[in-house]
Amino acid sequence: MNGKYYYHVPVIYVLSILLGSILLQSCAYMKKRGNDALDMFDIGVTITPKAMPDGALYIDFFNMTPLGASHVDGKLLGIGYRQAGFLDYQSENWGVLAYGSEKQGAGAFNPNDPRHARKGETPEKDWTRHDAGFIGVFTGDTPPPKYHYKECSRMVHIGWIGIMLDIRPVDIADFILGWSTLDIQSDDNIPKPEKK
Repeated sequence: MNGKYYYHVPVIYVLSILLGSILLQSCAYMKKRGNDALDMFDIGVTITPKAMPDGALYIDFFNMTPLGASHVDGKLLGIGYRQAGFLDYQSENWGVLAYGSEKQGAGAFNPNDPRHARKGETPEKDWTRHDAGFIGVFTGDTPPPKYHYKECSRMVHIGWIGIMLDIRPVDIADFILGWSTLDIQSDDNIPKPEKK
């Protein structure tokens, strides 16, 4: 018998076991992997569905260096804040590197999601404004939700259409490691918002 055949047998067994274990996982496991995938990026086309135009030219690295401004009150066709589709979208940001202010969100607000809301004594019911910039976050009284320190935001919107992209490197690692059931972001069991 060819010696090369014996090297392939263990690889085939390992791959079969791995594939079988993935297929036998529960629906909850796969839903968590799907949520982790949605967390990696917010990406899409921004649309202003009204006569009055909006505008944005804004970038921010890890909530520490905001630069530019944005005012968009419309829709997002894409992925945003762990949701996908044709979502309500708002962005009212400004920054001058050391200091700035941000208020943005897409889709339905979930007060239980630490990407949407700060934890505190006063529960938030909608997207709220928070400080930005490496001076603003330390001197202001409205810190951002903790996950904003782990994302890079970019947005351009001219008139009635634009693009936005938020990249979350730690969530990319969380998605990859999540297949082993490791949850480095502690976000696999976020409760859904209460129905109104």
